[in-house]
Amino acid sequence: MRVGGCLPCCLKCTVFHCFTGNLVWFAGVCSNEVLVPKRVSVVLGQNASLGCHVEVGTNLSLTQSSWERLTPTGMITVAVFNPQFGISVAKEYRSRVRFLNPSVEDASILLEGVGFADIGPYTCKVVTFPLGNTQASTTLDVMVEPKVYVSAGSVLVDGDQDVVVATCTAERALPPAWVSWETELSGRLKEFTQEEPNGTGTTTQVGYVWSPHRDARGHALICVVRHPALVTELRIPYVLDVQFAPDVLVEGQDEVWYVGQENAKLDCRADANPVPHAFFWTRLDVQMPEGVVIANGSLRFTRPLRKNNSGTYRCDVQNAVGLRSQEVDIWIRERPPTTAVPTTREHVTIRSSSTSPAMRQAHFTSPTLASPPAGIVGGAVGGVLSLALLLGCGTLCYVRRRRTFRGDYYTKHYMGPCDMQKESQPDQIQSHQLLHVFANDSGHGSQDLKLKPDGDVIYPNYPKDEGGWDDSLQRPCTYYPDDEDERHHKVNPSRPHSPTLNNGAPYIQDDCYDNCTDCDYVSHTDGSVISRRE
Repeated sequence: MRVGGCLPCCLKCTVFHCFTGNLVWFAGVCSNEVLVPKRVSVVLGQNASLGCHVEVGTNLSLTQSSWERLTPTGMITVAVFNPQFGISVAKEYRSRVRFLNPSVEDASILLEGVGFADIGPYTCKVVTFPLGNTQASTTLDVMVEPKVYVSAGSVLVDGDQDVVVATCTAERALPPAWVSWETELSGRLKEFTQEEPNGTGTTTQVGYVWSPHRDARGHALICVVRHPALVTELRIPYVLDVQFAPDVLVEGQDEVWYVGQENAKLDCRADANPVPHAFFWTRLDVQMPEGVVIANGSLRFTRPLRKNNSGTYRCDVQNAVGLRSQEVDIWIRERPPTTAVPTTREHVTIRSSSTSPAMRQAHFTSPTLASPPAGIVGGAVGGVLSLALLLGCGTLCYVRRRRTFRGDYYTKHYMGPCDMQKESQPDQIQSHQLLHVFANDSGHGSQDLKLKPDGDVIYPNYPKDEGGWDDSLQRPCTYYPDDEDERHHKVNPSRPHSPTLNNGAPYIQDDCYDNCTDCDYVSHTDGSVISRRE
């Protein structure tokens, strides 16, 4: 900013213009201009530079330049520069004021250690010959850097309404400071200002009003202050501390407890602000049992658990905000058996049927406690014996069924009577031939099966089975064709051969048939004969 002044020039000036204010411009052969800033601001206690630049016309000569200020008692001279006689500073400013670069063009001074008493207007005056005096004024302002701090408000308790959380203060700022809060919470600002006496500063306080909630614990508010004396804005964080009553949690209640269990324990934990200072354990249904130790919020059984330890227990936790509790129901169970048997007593009645050994009936009573060890062993033994009996009966039936199986010589498949037995076949033994075959026996036909050396099977009057055949089916079918007679004749060549019948069936001696020690045939229970080579 440029401030200047002018006086009438000599008569030789043909053109004259004079402006006072922000800009001074002279046109003519004579001119004089003084340039000073409109306002100078300095922080309290620091140095202030008061600039004054002089532009002197070509036909003018600088006689003297000086600084003056207006006080309540009048105008006083602060410092004077005379190119011929030198520098002069008033006594009260001698230790604080000096010319920075004294010359005809520069009359700037430095005022050190500025205080509130230095606030006010200052005038730079220039005397030239023959023009006279030219002057310009500036104002010295003193800034006071604010003292900024954040103070906590009321104690924040979860659930309270419209509480001043914290207050940001910019104290004794000159000029007044700009103060605000930055946050994501949904609160509001409350501002208060106070001016200091004699205009030495202004105190600004801005509080943050909010309804506390425990979820905002640890959230930060930021106090923001802006002031000309500060190089950058000032930011101060404030962390919220919301207090709340304890949230109680009992650990160990989900575990399964058994009679006889040792070192059983319940731990009482709490999330609270401030930290809880007291834990209490009580039993609601009856008195607390013996052998229980309570320490550091834990309830511990020092002896094995008993059935009567089942019940309702409560943990109470207290802090500065309040008292909270939690109840737990404990159920002491019977210890499960170590063997793989059912946990209920079973009364089993097994009834065997004479027609089917596999049929049985069982009667189960309602669930009760586990059987004693002796009963368990007895039941297991009885079950094993019953199973063995059933297996024996099944095996016996199977053997008997196999022994009554009817089959042919080669395939051993059952082949019942066929219609061919109704008619007499030429290769079968006829009734008149049967007497000849068995002539060596007691004069009548033997009822036992006989085999001739040729290997054909001869069926005499064979008794019927229990089921019985029809009278027309008294003789079996012929099993072997005639072309195999030669092969069957050589079954046992070492023995003498009996006479051969039309069908070529071999005859086995009674002693060989009965003893079966040195023959190649084994009789079957259904009357057939099977070779040992099978």
